[in-house]
Amino acid sequence: MKVIFVGKNKEIEVKGPKSALSLAKELGISLEANVFIKNGEIVAPDDVLSDNDTIEIISAVSGG
Repeated sequence: MKVIFVGKNKEIEVKGPKSALSLAKELGISLEANVFIKNGEIVAPDDVLSDNDTIEIISAVSGG
């Protein structure tokens, strides 16, 4: 699957299938601090992501 880190100009390829929670753990990021979007829709931690999906990861934490 294609994983795009929105706002960081970073894109990687990851093998699936795996859950959003598994992907977050593999990437070392928190689901609480990031929003995962699969093919234009927000995903739940247990949603399955496959090789043909495009996943956008958007940081939900702001400074201030």
